Amino acid sequence: AYITLIPKEDTDLQQVKNYRPISLLNSDYKIFASILAERLKIYLNNFIHADQNGFLLKRQIKDNMRIILDTLEYYEAHPEKQMALMFLDAQKAFDNVSWQFILLQLVQMGFGKKFIQAIEIIYHKQT
Repeated sequence: AYITLIPKEDTDLQQVKNYRPISLLNSDYKIFASILAERLKIYLNNFIHADQNGFLLKRQIKDNMRIILDTLEYYEAHPEKQMALMFLDAQKAFDNVSWQFILLQLVQMGFGKKFIQAIEIIYHKQT
């Protein structure tokens, strides 16, 4: 992959953190990765908790906003109850992924050996 840096809008361009690295990948790789991702999406809803709403079929990140609003309305009507909301941002999450753990999870979920090998081949140099 060829990596280039794209500056984030309205930021101090003297700071490295204000640039997004973009990988320019070969088209065959992109097509192959898309095929694997589409096949994986079909099964993920069976394994990922119902509260995880982003990037899954028939689940949208905006559903989390409805959950937050419902929670706030409930506790507004019941001030005697305690409540806490926590928002997390997994900054640079992809850089911290344990690919060995991901591959083990795919095995435990029952994905076939060839499918898992294909995922491993794509992300081999990402570790």
